[in-house]
Amino acid sequence: MAEESTGERGLTPGSWVETAEGPVVMSDTPNKGFAVLTRLPSGQLGFRQLIKLATRGPVPLVRIVLSSGHEVLAGRDHPFYRVGMEPVPAGRLAPGDRLETAYQYPEGYVPTDLPAGTAISPAIDVVRVEPAGEGEVMTGTVRDTHAMFLTAGVLCGE
Repeated sequence: MAEESTGERGLTPGSWVETAEGPVVMSDTPNKGFAVLTRLPSGQLGFRQLIKLATRGPVPLVRIVLSSGHEVLAGRDHPFYRVGMEPVPAGRLAPGDRLETAYQYPEGYVPTDLPAGTAISPAIDVVRVEPAGEGEVMTGTVRDTHAMFLTAGVLCGE
Protein backbone atom coordinates (compact mmCIF):
# COMPACT_ATOMS: atom_id res chain seq x y z
CA MET A 1 0.00 0.00 0.00
CA ALA A 2 1.34 3.41 -0.82
CA GLU A 3 2.20 5.17 2.39
CA GLU A 4 -0.70 7.30 3.50
CA SER A 5 -0.94 9.35 6.65
CA THR A 6 -0.15 6.97 9.50
CA GLY A 7 -1.95 9.25 11.97
CA GLU A 8 -5.23 7.36 11.53
CA ARG A 9 -3.78 3.84 11.38
CA GLY A 10 -3.73 1.33 14.17
CA LEU A 11 -5.81 -1.21 16.05
CA THR A 12 -7.51 -0.53 19.36
CA PRO A 13 -5.58 -1.90 22.35
CA GLY A 14 -8.35 -4.47 22.95
CA SER A 15 -7.94 -6.02 19.49
CA TRP A 16 -7.03 -9.73 19.49
CA VAL A 17 -4.13 -10.88 17.30
CA GLU A 18 -3.02 -14.42 16.44
CA THR A 19 0.37 -15.24 17.94
CA ALA A 20 2.60 -18.26 18.41
CA GLU A 21 1.17 -18.37 21.95
CA GLY A 22 -2.46 -18.30 20.72
CA PRO A 23 -4.84 -15.33 20.65
CA VAL A 24 -3.48 -12.33 22.59
CA VAL A 25 -4.91 -8.86 23.20
CA MET A 26 -2.77 -6.28 21.38
CA SER A 27 -2.11 -4.36 24.61
CA ASP A 28 -0.64 -7.53 26.19
CA THR A 29 2.08 -8.04 23.57
CA PRO A 30 5.46 -7.11 25.02
CA ASN A 31 7.23 -4.24 23.33
CA LYS A 32 10.43 -6.26 22.89
CA GLY A 33 8.86 -8.45 20.20
CA PHE A 34 6.08 -10.99 19.95
CA ALA A 35 5.65 -13.61 17.22
CA VAL A 36 2.43 -12.96 15.26
CA LEU A 37 0.85 -15.04 12.51
CA THR A 38 1.39 -13.54 9.05
CA ARG A 39 1.30 -14.42 5.37
CA LEU A 40 4.82 -14.84 4.01
CA PRO A 41 5.79 -13.60 0.53
CA SER A 42 5.51 -17.24 -0.66
CA GLY A 43 1.82 -17.24 0.31
CA GLN A 44 2.44 -19.68 3.17
CA LEU A 45 1.62 -18.87 6.79
CA GLY A 46 4.38 -18.20 9.28
CA PHE A 47 5.33 -16.15 12.30
CA ARG A 48 7.29 -12.91 12.41
CA GLN A 49 8.13 -10.58 15.28
CA LEU A 50 5.82 -7.65 16.07
CA ILE A 51 8.14 -4.94 17.39
CA LYS A 52 8.20 -1.21 18.12
CA LEU A 53 4.66 -1.10 19.52
CA ALA A 54 3.40 2.40 20.19
CA THR A 55 0.09 3.78 21.40
CA ARG A 56 -1.33 7.06 20.14
CA GLY A 57 -4.56 8.89 19.73
CA PRO A 58 -7.27 9.64 19.93
CA VAL A 59 -7.87 8.98 16.22
CA PRO A 60 -11.11 8.49 14.25
CA LEU A 61 -12.20 4.83 14.50
CA VAL A 62 -14.36 2.58 12.36
CA ARG A 63 -16.15 -0.60 13.38
CA ILE A 64 -15.86 -3.38 10.80
CA VAL A 65 -18.54 -6.04 11.19
CA LEU A 66 -17.61 -9.36 9.56
CA SER A 67 -19.71 -12.26 8.25
CA SER A 68 -18.02 -14.46 10.86
CA GLY A 69 -19.80 -12.48 13.57
CA HIS A 70 -16.61 -10.73 14.70
CA GLU A 71 -16.20 -6.96 14.93
CA VAL A 72 -12.92 -5.07 14.62
CA LEU A 73 -12.23 -1.50 15.77
CA ALA A 74 -9.45 0.19 13.84
CA GLY A 75 -8.23 3.60 12.77
CA ARG A 76 -9.98 4.56 9.55
CA ASP A 77 -6.76 4.40 7.50
CA HIS A 78 -5.61 1.06 8.93
CA PRO A 79 -4.97 -1.36 6.03
CA PHE A 80 -6.94 -4.57 5.59
CA TYR A 81 -6.46 -6.98 2.70
CA ARG A 82 -9.14 -7.97 0.21
CA VAL A 83 -8.83 -11.42 -1.36
CA GLY A 84 -5.90 -11.20 -3.77
CA MET A 85 -3.80 -9.24 -1.23
CA GLU A 86 -5.28 -5.87 -2.25
CA PRO A 87 -4.70 -3.40 0.61
CA VAL A 88 -7.68 -1.18 1.50
CA PRO A 89 -7.96 1.39 4.31
CA ALA A 90 -10.54 0.29 6.91
CA GLY A 91 -12.77 3.30 6.22
CA ARG A 92 -12.96 2.39 2.52
CA LEU A 93 -14.04 -1.21 3.02
CA ALA A 94 -17.57 -1.88 1.77
CA PRO A 95 -20.25 -4.49 2.44
CA GLY A 96 -19.50 -7.61 0.42
CA ASP A 97 -15.72 -7.07 0.33
CA ARG A 98 -14.06 -10.47 0.77
CA LEU A 99 -11.03 -10.36 3.04
CA GLU A 100 -7.87 -12.45 3.12
CA THR A 101 -8.08 -15.20 5.74
CA ALA A 102 -5.55 -17.51 7.34
CA TYR A 103 -7.16 -20.56 5.72
CA GLN A 104 -10.01 -21.60 3.46
CA TYR A 105 -11.66 -24.93 2.84
CA PRO A 106 -11.14 -26.22 -0.71
CA GLU A 107 -14.09 -25.55 -3.01
CA GLY A 108 -16.82 -28.11 -2.39
CA TYR A 109 -15.32 -29.45 0.84
CA VAL A 110 -17.58 -29.63 3.92
CA PRO A 111 -16.10 -30.80 7.23
CA THR A 112 -17.83 -33.96 8.44
CA ASP A 113 -18.18 -32.77 12.05
CA LEU A 114 -20.28 -29.65 11.37
CA PRO A 115 -23.86 -29.53 12.61
CA ALA A 116 -26.46 -30.04 9.86
CA GLY A 117 -27.36 -26.82 8.07
CA THR A 118 -24.12 -24.98 8.92
CA ALA A 119 -23.11 -22.73 6.03
CA ILE A 120 -19.51 -22.89 4.79
CA SER A 121 -18.07 -19.73 3.30
CA PRO A 122 -14.80 -19.69 1.37
CA ALA A 123 -13.94 -16.24 2.77
CA ILE A 124 -14.88 -13.73 5.43
CA ASP A 125 -16.93 -10.85 4.07
CA VAL A 126 -17.43 -7.32 5.34
CA VAL A 127 -21.04 -6.89 6.49
CA ARG A 128 -20.80 -3.19 7.30
CA VAL A 129 -18.36 -0.43 8.24
CA GLU A 130 -19.51 2.36 10.53
CA PRO A 131 -17.97 5.29 12.39
CA ALA A 132 -17.05 4.35 15.97
CA GLY A 133 -16.01 7.65 17.52
CA GLU A 134 -12.42 8.28 18.52
CA GLY A 135 -9.97 6.30 20.61
CA GLU A 136 -6.42 5.19 21.19
CA VAL A 137 -4.77 2.81 18.74
CA MET A 138 -1.63 0.72 18.72
CA THR A 139 0.78 0.27 15.84
CA GLY A 140 4.01 -1.61 15.45
CA THR A 141 6.21 -3.26 12.84
CA VAL A 142 5.86 -6.88 11.72
CA ARG A 143 9.28 -7.93 10.47
CA ASP A 144 9.49 -8.84 6.76
CA THR A 145 5.74 -8.89 5.97
CA HIS A 146 4.23 -5.80 7.63
CA ALA A 147 0.94 -7.70 8.08
CA MET A 148 -0.68 -9.89 10.74
CA PHE A 149 -3.79 -11.94 11.32
CA LEU A 150 -6.41 -10.82 13.77
CA THR A 151 -8.16 -13.46 15.85
CA ALA A 152 -11.24 -12.45 13.83
CA GLY A 153 -9.51 -14.44 11.04
CA VAL A 154 -8.59 -11.63 8.67
CA LEU A 155 -5.27 -10.20 7.53
CA CYS A 156 -4.49 -6.56 8.22
CA GLY A 157 -1.48 -4.31 8.10
CA GLU A 158 0.61 -3.46 11.09
